[in-house]
Amino acid sequence: MEAHKSRDAALIEVATMKSSLGELSQKLGNSMSLSEEAMIGGFLQIVSEARLSVKQFCKTLVAQIEETDHTLLDNLNSMLQPYKLSLNSKYSKVLVLYHLEAIINQLLYQDFENCVFLKNGAPKLLDPQQERQAQFQLFVPLRNLSWNEVLRKGTKYYSDKFSKFCDQKTSGIISTLGWTRPWPEQLLQAFFVAAKCIWLLHLLAFSFDPPLSILRVDKNRPFEPHYMEDIFADKRRPQGPSRVKIMVMPGFYAHDKVLRCQVLCRYKSVI
Repeated sequence: MEAHKSRDAALIEVATMKSSLGELSQKLGNSMSLSEEAMIGGFLQIVSEARLSVKQFCKTLVAQIEETDHTLLDNLNSMLQPYKLSLNSKYSKVLVLYHLEAIINQLLYQDFENCVFLKNGAPKLLDPQQERQAQFQLFVPLRNLSWNEVLRKGTKYYSDKFSKFCDQKTSGIISTLGWTRPWPEQLLQAFFVAAKCIWLLHLLAFSFDPPLSILRVDKNRPFEPHYMEDIFADKRRPQGPSRVKIMVMPGFYAHDKVLRCQVLCRYKSVI
């Protein structure tokens, strides 16, 4: 029953995200003659969609691991062990999900600051204005790409670069988790939605002059509320100074705006 609930929730959220991205498409239009305010608004909306889609992917991932694969369960528990967490601990389910999101986001956003989302990657066009326009033109045809279209023709048909991005990130997740079998369609669909959101986010970030940059923080860094959002801040009454335990989701610098990264903190009296 839990699996069916998770599946239904995933389908609903996927449909919601598709609708939301469709609305965003109308706002962004088909040219670069948009105001910076409209572009920033569109970027922040896709950040929200990306965060939601990664969260849903992680929920689907945990459901698949719990249902079918004891080896994967052991692998994930080993990854959670340094944080004194386990999938078997009912009271810490929410914390487990946040830590898994942190691990998955670290993989998905790796090399985000590079212009082509690759380590040491170089731009195709050396003229900065032409490169920005090219990034936005890649954004446009992918914004409404649906899962059903991908099932029929594959991601490579629509974008070779996006297809390679999906392959690269899938391989990273498989390697990190020690996954040894094909992904079921439900998990593939949840991954596609998350990967597409992050790919669109990158294309849009590099459509700006200068490009919008990602905001990351390391563990043990003192908590700074202007740049960080403590996910559990409203759920407890901390005492004493706090430090970052783990960054769950990165933030962004959107010119004069700061979209705070989301973190879990250590306090003197908690966690």
